[in-house]
Amino acid sequence: MIEADLRVMQRRGLVALAAREVRRVLSLWTQTIVPHVVTALLFLAVFGAALDSRRREIEGLDYLSFMLPGLLVMTTVSAAVANASTSLYQAKSEGYIEDVLTSPLRSSQIVAGYAAGSVVRAWVSTALVALAAAPFTTGIAHPLGAVAALVIAGFVFASLGVIVGIAAETYDQHAFVANLLVTPLALLAGVFYSARALGEPWETLTRLDPLYYLVDATRFGFTGHNDAPVLVSLGASAAVGIALFGLAVALVARGWRLKP
Repeated sequence: MIEADLRVMQRRGLVALAAREVRRVLSLWTQTIVPHVVTALLFLAVFGAALDSRRREIEGLDYLSFMLPGLLVMTTVSAAVANASTSLYQAKSEGYIEDVLTSPLRSSQIVAGYAAGSVVRAWVSTALVALAAAPFTTGIAHPLGAVAALVIAGFVFASLGVIVGIAAETYDQHAFVANLLVTPLALLAGVFYSARALGEPWETLTRLDPLYYLVDATRFGFTGHNDAPVLVSLGASAAVGIALFGLAVALVARGWRLKP
């Protein structure tokens, strides 16, 4: 009976934590959603509209259709990392993380609750960019493939965002991963160019970028074009996401940089 009551409390607690994170995202939409959408649309306007007249095709695709899947991955990744890391960093700096840690929630449920806000922020931002770009593209070749790639991208980087929020002790540390790791990886992931068009060693370096495979899988979903095996790309990315989620759970269980 006690165990059953505990499970009920844990489920309610998980729903409450996730709902709080989602409400935070939606209530602060001018800070959490609009910047990502505006940034992506500016990339589309500058690179898609301004350069498309000079460079008509890449890999047999018009430039806007080639670039859009990568921009959607960039939007998903940046929003997912930013949300979880910011939320946890604020919870630590303002002291209310202790209320969460002393609740009956399991470590995995705490991580899932914080990740929930991240994936909602990421997917809402990405959906708005896709809708805005829809009139200028040729449709989606493999909808399930596109959705799977973006779902996995959100999961992977929401888990990474939780880890960043746990590890960060100052604002500079909190901003380091987003500014000096995630953004460069996204820009070098073949969003704006084809890896096969580069000479060595740049082609190899691009293919070593883990985000390249999420971009490539998303591009397959939208256009049917891909360089790497899609199932391998999705499987490897999902495995990375599971590993990051497990690491986040382990850090919460230990209370590393969370408990005084």
